[in-house]
Amino acid sequence: MNRLTGQELRIAAVIALGGLMAVLDTTIVAVALPQFMTTFSASLTTIQWIATAYALGMVAAMPLAATLARRWGARRVYLAALLVFAASSAAAGAAGDLGWLIAARTVQGLAGGLINPLGMTIGFGAVAPERRGRMTTITGLPLLIGPILGPLLGGVLLDSLSWRALFFITVPPALLAVVGVLRWVPAGTRSAERVPIDLVGGLLLVPGVVAVAYGFSEETVATGLRAAIVLAGLALVAVFVRRSWHHHAPLLNVRLLRDRTFGRNAAVLVLYAAPYFGSMLLMPAYIQIMRGDSTMVSALMMVPSTIGMGLSIQLAARVLERFGPRIVVGIGLGLAIAGTGLTVLVLTPDTPYLVLAILGVLQGAGTGAIMMPTIVSAGRNLHGPDLASGSAILPLAATIATAVGTAAVSATFTGLIATATGGRGLAALSDPAAGATLTAEIVSAYRVTLVGVLAVMVIALVVRLKTRPASIVEPTTVRSAV
Repeated sequence: MNRLTGQELRIAAVIALGGLMAVLDTTIVAVALPQFMTTFSASLTTIQWIATAYALGMVAAMPLAATLARRWGARRVYLAALLVFAASSAAAGAAGDLGWLIAARTVQGLAGGLINPLGMTIGFGAVAPERRGRMTTITGLPLLIGPILGPLLGGVLLDSLSWRALFFITVPPALLAVVGVLRWVPAGTRSAERVPIDLVGGLLLVPGVVAVAYGFSEETVATGLRAAIVLAGLALVAVFVRRSWHHHAPLLNVRLLRDRTFGRNAAVLVLYAAPYFGSMLLMPAYIQIMRGDSTMVSALMMVPSTIGMGLSIQLAARVLERFGPRIVVGIGLGLAIAGTGLTVLVLTPDTPYLVLAILGVLQGAGTGAIMMPTIVSAGRNLHGPDLASGSAILPLAATIATAVGTAAVSATFTGLIATATGGRGLAALSDPAAGATLTAEIVSAYRVTLVGVLAVMVIALVVRLKTRPASIVEPTTVRSAV
């Protein structure tokens, strides 16, 4: 019987609750940026750091998760991360000035960056490898629904309360997760061997990934400077990889990428996360700018894809054990490609929202059948320290891929719009005389951008179909938090 036991379900619920708080805070502030500008009398460039500080904090912390788990135990570090997250959320909600808020968001991001990798380590370690798919049906939900739920919840809180509620709302669930961990997650046994901390590796990798993420995501910086920052970051990451390949106790075991199963699945994850999450900015732009509807309408139009994800994750977990990830993820990619391709074909300035909602369900169903089964397949044969490293590498790779994908989609879309509007961009729509004519051209730019998104998804499908199914290495199931 492959169903989760009551104890395992409780562990999964605790991990999902903590993970949801961390993921929610990546997007919940997006709808509040205009209000922050008014409250703190600051420019958008400055206010953007409320979001950027959290994102960079997460990226900086993710590479450290494996080493911290090996040295002090995943459960202990997870508890500490939840407590720091709750405290920094409260500090952000009580912020009296912008500097205070940005500092609190940075600490919040550092804690949030540890929560999901460590949660994955604990969850996968609590069950046998062949049952990790079942565990992921619960623990993986935050990674998929969090980015979509964030703006929707943020809009409701902003309309009914104030911007402070965006941060205070995550404090009680984080503390509840702490109680759940203390009560239901077994304490692991600390290793008798004192695991050394790879300080040099940390000094190479952490600034490297932060520089790459910042360079791709920060649009207010001059293009030349952004390129230099990205290249410098990539150079640091390359040196880290070269050094770690032969290091006896690296910060992250990058040699896992040499494993055919882990490496190919990581590639599929990156090749799908980049175009899918990168293209999520297009629909809000279409609804709010081209059709003139509200932020709430934009957020509600994200709900169908969330429903599709939730349903497909549950179904994928049931069939994954029977048919294997190659077929399940292949079907998921087929659904996502079909949904994106049909959007390209039917999108017009006045496409009925019902049609877009149905396509959203299709794309969401595809995503649910791709992301979690891919993560499960990648970690199928990982145990102990390798499980901790793999649990950090995968979300870090997906986060960087999302930043790169968002930058690429944004650059393509804005470039096409600039060409269509003679360099005026979306501001041209404010001209009543030209707006109606230009709307069709801007929708065309949206469709062309989606063709690029579609092409990368097809590459992901090819890589997935060429990846042979993984055979399970006989494990010793870890029943306690590492």
